[in-house]
Amino acid sequence: MTEFIDRFLFQLTELLHAPILFALFGMVVWTLISIGAFLRTWLMRIRKPREAVHTFFAQHEGEITALLTENPYPDIRLTELVRSWEKRQNNRLDNIRFLIKTGPSIGLVGTLIPMGKALSSLSSGDMAAMSGNMLTAFTSTIIGLICGTVAYLISLKWEKWLHADFLTCEVEAETRLRLAGLKQAETDSSLVYNQSL
Repeated sequence: MTEFIDRFLFQLTELLHAPILFALFGMVVWTLISIGAFLRTWLMRIRKPREAVHTFFAQHEGEITALLTENPYPDIRLTELVRSWEKRQNNRLDNIRFLIKTGPSIGLVGTLIPMGKALSSLSSGDMAAMSGNMLTAFTSTIIGLICGTVAYLISLKWEKWLHADFLTCEVEAETRLRLAGLKQAETDSSLVYNQSL
């Protein structure tokens, strides 16, 4: 029974070898795309540091004006609008965070499967197959670690950018809220003054 289970598990790992290699290749492509997106964003932020915040307020200008003038609880609604934007921005990092966690794991699996084959080749005396499998094993480890490390570094910098954007956005929202409150107070005082005349 145990021999059957051993053989079954070995065959299962054999079947997983090709998908793991495709996953490693996909991770390399994904990492290169992420590097390209990171560099594009970095250059854009050098030229226009607060472009994301300006875009947010430009896209929601009408909605923010309506919140500040017509809503009975403008502070709550404006905070809700800003937080939903922050959540959407944070969700963009999920692809990078996924790569950070899965990169080393897939690299490890891609290492262990060929090592099993290498040990099997060693027992049959096929040194060429063993060296080929060991080469694949070590390459898988290196690819997984490099992809995870690059994704981690990209994520660190992108999170700093997002935190800076969120702070700027909240300051801008609070400023607009206070200006709307001052305008409302001026309007109320002018109404009181006109009624007293």
